[in-house]
Amino acid sequence: MSLSEAQKNELMTLQKLARQYEGIIRTSRNADQQGKAKIELKKIRDKMEAIAPGGSADQFLQANPGTVPTYGKKKSIEDIGETYPTLGKLPMARISPNSDELEINVLGSVLVAWENTFYPALGKIKLDFALSAERDSHFSVLESLKRQMKILCETIEDIPRAVREDSKAQLKDMRTRQQRQFMFDGGAFLKKIHEFWKNVYEDIQANGPKCFNKDDHIMVDTRLEVANFFQGKSVRETARFTVMFLHEAIEALNLPDLPVDKNKNLR
Repeated sequence: MSLSEAQKNELMTLQKLARQYEGIIRTSRNADQQGKAKIELKKIRDKMEAIAPGGSADQFLQANPGTVPTYGKKKSIEDIGETYPTLGKLPMARISPNSDELEINVLGSVLVAWENTFYPALGKIKLDFALSAERDSHFSVLESLKRQMKILCETIEDIPRAVREDSKAQLKDMRTRQQRQFMFDGGAFLKKIHEFWKNVYEDIQANGPKCFNKDDHIMVDTRLEVANFFQGKSVRETARFTVMFLHEAIEALNLPDLPVDKNKNLR
């Protein structure tokens, strides 16, 4: 079967995702997490089979064991805005000086931006009781992810300081497990809040009842410099930008199962 370049690239990207979920299934002690990883892995394999049926996908991947393509993305986190302009409007940086994994650095930067810039502004949007309670629940998940990131940063920085080779090998193994966990949990969080704010934005656009101040403008404490990004912006524009930011973050992280048409009316 002859594959197009786009199909070849997609197969290689799906293979990378499949390996990440396989790693979670092998290393996780959480039965619920393993179950979710198995579901995602089956979806990825089904998609690979749909692209190249009858074993053609496996044949291509065995013959082409090279690295996964980057789809035009820069290897440097500092250049991510060239491919993802909405992400580029907020600071993108390494989570630690020796962190070289692009996706890890993107996820870390998105979480920092979510806490420092989005959270103060989005808290000014008045939602109905159920949505407000759900929004508040997101913060505890963010705090857990921050703790994961802190531990991962410490592991990454311990590697070059290790003297013995066996210690370095152990630390690298720890880094791999921690990165997989961070990506898995962080990806689930981004998908959850993306869906939440997409629903809020669609309700605002439809002049629905869930947002009580849809015609207001965001006013934050001007002493919080990092939160000034949304100062004076309308609630509608703030919600729209939030959805687009999360959409690009999920795309940049190559997270599976993001419906491609859900944001077509946001621009």
